[in-house]
Amino acid sequence: MPTSSARKILSAAALGAAGLGAYAFLVEPRWLEVTRPRIHVRGLHPALEGLRIALLTDMHAGEGTPLSLIRRACRAAMAERPHLVALTGDFAADGSGDFGRVLGAMACLDAPLGVYAVPGNHDHIVGIGTWHRQVRAHPRIVDLTNAAVTREVGGARLCVAGVDDYSMGTPRMDILPPPEERDFTLLLAHDPDQAERARRVCDRVDLVVSGHTHGGQVRLPWIGALRNPAVREDLYEEGLRRRPWTQVYTSRGVGTVHLPVRFLCRPEVAVLELTGAPRPPANS
Repeated sequence: MPTSSARKILSAAALGAAGLGAYAFLVEPRWLEVTRPRIHVRGLHPALEGLRIALLTDMHAGEGTPLSLIRRACRAAMAERPHLVALTGDFAADGSGDFGRVLGAMACLDAPLGVYAVPGNHDHIVGIGTWHRQVRAHPRIVDLTNAAVTREVGGARLCVAGVDDYSMGTPRMDILPPPEERDFTLLLAHDPDQAERARRVCDRVDLVVSGHTHGGQVRLPWIGALRNPAVREDLYEEGLRRRPWTQVYTSRGVGTVHLPVRFLCRPEVAVLELTGAPRPPANS
């Protein structure tokens, strides 16, 4: 039989495991984090200095993600007074049937330069035709699937473009205006792997905003994400990645998928700020 000391150790271990499980299932999935990364862009048009982009992605409404969390995420984004809102897919959980409830929960979203959306792989599973119909019926959200719009900002030509899902859709990059007609190009793509298809000269994309990975959803110290659905999982897990031809920001997203659990990977509302200032030295 175990000694008294061994029983105490086993009891403490069991309590610790139960506490971690309760935290991962009940606390962290609801513990929103607002991140404010600065995106350093060489040669940024002065009129775009300080432009703020709110990025919301992977809501997965239903299953383990309540509408109350999505409402809080939208209110948190609006509190940052973004100039533009990007919604990069996976609005509803598989089996939800439609997107009416999650779109209703996002009713507060508004921005001077617009609110734009592209679908994710789970939106295709739920029903991509329904997604297009219901997003296009929203009073403020613009369906930007394989489309681009150009907004003038103080003399700068800001191109906002979006593509269909990388794995389940038909993404097209030929929708971009000629490079000489754009001063800055923002691309909405659910899957960050889409950046690997962007060409330096022809496409001239300055920033890709995405989700899909959930940051791994469950991460362990010294190991990182237990699962990353990105093809280039060595590049795209969460946060900013600089490539020779573009920059990519991958958000951890708002909701959860498969299991309503997060660990060391809080749900994220990202508010990206553009700046033409040089990047600080890496050791700072």
